[in-house]
Amino acid sequence: MKISFDERELCGALLCGQIEVNNRPTLMRKTLAGKKTMLVIVDMVRGFCESGNLADERCSRIAPEIVKVIEQLPHADKVFVCDRHTEQSGEFAYFPPHCVGEESEIIPQLSRYGGLIVYKNSTDAFIQLLGARNNLLDYEAVVITGVCTDICVLQLAQSLRAYISEFNAKGNVIVLTDAVETYDSPTHNADLYNMMALKLMEQTGIMVFKRLA
Repeated sequence: MKISFDERELCGALLCGQIEVNNRPTLMRKTLAGKKTMLVIVDMVRGFCESGNLADERCSRIAPEIVKVIEQLPHADKVFVCDRHTEQSGEFAYFPPHCVGEESEIIPQLSRYGGLIVYKNSTDAFIQLLGARNNLLDYEAVVITGVCTDICVLQLAQSLRAYISEFNAKGNVIVLTDAVETYDSPTHNADLYNMMALKLMEQTGIMVFKRLA
């Protein structure tokens, strides 16, 4: 017998809007004080925030929070990870075409801040990030923001956490719940998938905070 359930009803039952965080924001600031920090902004591009097959207004709404993070971490090394595909991208076998051409551009609210730009042709940017920053183990904190929480943010955060642990390094991987988001659709309840992704990250050693302050 097939059993079905309402994702939105389940989301409410699990109190997805009240996901726990490890520490208060004031402690978050102390965690980063004086640390060698990298700030990674994932996929805040036109194709996910403004227009295109995978654009969602929810993704664009976190731009002001990311701006706050950038301004609160003026000495952090900024890296923008941008989805960029050609028409022949292998991803289009299971995702609609997206981030081709100008859709891969960083949205104007964030592009003015500058920083290293890393382009990826898949959901996990770890290999590209490692190629661009081969000193990843030198960072005491890597703060990840952007979209989508349950896909590109989740995969990058877990890959980074595993890489740092593999070499017994001391760096922390940090995700800010107010500065990540995912898309909403009839088959993809954004609140539910946000909650599940954040809990998965928390369970694998990634530090989950609400915001910096």
